Amino acid sequence: MQASLRKAHVPRILIVDDEPNMCRSLKITLSEEGGYNVVTQTDSAAALAQIDQSLDLVLTDLSMPNVDGMAVLKRTKEVSGDIPVVIMTAYSTVESAVRAMKAGAFEYLIKPFSNDEILLAVQKALRVNQLQRENRWLRAQLHGETRGEQLIGKSAPMRELRFMIDRAAASEATVLITGESGTGKELVARSIHEDGPRASGPFVAINCAALAESLLESELFGHERGAFTGAVRTKIGRMEQAAGGTLFLDEIGDMTPTLQTKLLRALEERTFHRVGGLDEISVDVRFVAATNKDLEAEIAAGRFREDLYYRLNVVALRTPPLRERAGDVPLLVQHFLEAANRREGQSIEISPSAVELLCAQRFPGNVRQLHNVIERARLLCTENLIEPSDLPLAEPRRNRPKLDHVVDSLEGGWGQLHAVVKELERELVERAMSAYADRSNAEIAKILGTSRRVLELRLQEFEIDKRSRD
Repeated sequence: MQASLRKAHVPRILIVDDEPNMCRSLKITLSEEGGYNVVTQTDSAAALAQIDQSLDLVLTDLSMPNVDGMAVLKRTKEVSGDIPVVIMTAYSTVESAVRAMKAGAFEYLIKPFSNDEILLAVQKALRVNQLQRENRWLRAQLHGETRGEQLIGKSAPMRELRFMIDRAAASEATVLITGESGTGKELVARSIHEDGPRASGPFVAINCAALAESLLESELFGHERGAFTGAVRTKIGRMEQAAGGTLFLDEIGDMTPTLQTKLLRALEERTFHRVGGLDEISVDVRFVAATNKDLEAEIAAGRFREDLYYRLNVVALRTPPLRERAGDVPLLVQHFLEAANRREGQSIEISPSAVELLCAQRFPGNVRQLHNVIERARLLCTENLIEPSDLPLAEPRRNRPKLDHVVDSLEGGWGQLHAVVKELERELVERAMSAYADRSNAEIAKILGTSRRVLELRLQEFEIDKRSRD
């Protein structure tokens, strides 16, 4: 790593245990094997004063004199709800475990435990902590000083989109946003919410493609206690959570026909039933949906309800792909760099030649792909300047065979045709892996219309390197 880049953050962990040997043993394990910055405290009362927002994790024994682990947990949550707390105890009971988890403990470990167990628990807790901090920063960007600046661009398509957003925000009508993946459909939905009469209410999003039908129904409508195995308590669904605000249904085109029917009723009557429930629940919510699919084609294929489509498509907005607004690329690049520099405390810039190269790309993954390219380039560049060589762009393959020229004779024509198909298949896979580099192999396979197994066989066959993220 170059000296100009900011030093990587080392997670800071506080260990609270009245046994000095336990503190010493955990400190050795976590600092030497995990590489963490570890602070120990055998006086639990004194430990309360050491809990502050600089901590990334607290490990505390449950049974201690004067101040017990529950008091440490409570104090930690008062300082910051983002700091995970792992409870340790040699005297486990179901009641104490339940009490700790209800109070907000991340994990409950029974002594004695192995080094691997404690390291795994710490890694999981720190990962959650990192995600919570990232989410908090993103929320600040959406609602803080950059509010309203996320839809970057001065091109004609973007001016038209902003005009339509203003018109949609002024009403309570249901909105359908269409556009390719990575074009900012959720940002459009948020803008409609934040500029409309429901801005003071919640904005609740749910991805209809991310969950199986049964899980999606429970997430959307909620469920009653005992509705199915594992339903140990009543759960409020996203629709109820969005009461008084906006419910954003992302990837609506992937919703199953059964759920489409239930959603249609909710749209028409603003009422629904929780899974396993008998009571009809009324809700005051605005619906905004988005999809990267051609819903009219889905209707023709029998995969999407026509009546639901017309209920959703009251106000139609389209997010333009990046290739239709290439003039916005320099503005987007500058925006991404400035945001990253503020976040990371850096001063990285980009050369004009690198910007020119970016403007010449098609970016099938749109703004999301451009953002990922800039993030990688920031890590690869030296002297705080991104040059063309730092841009992780796929080199185009030279001299690819053309379909109308490959079969120059009937003899051996079948073999020639298959050679062309293989080359086209390779190009399809390469483009997909580049455009959706932030997606898992299973998600990319679904986008391509194949299975994960087939995709990974092609990756191996074509020697395309991408670590699976499933």
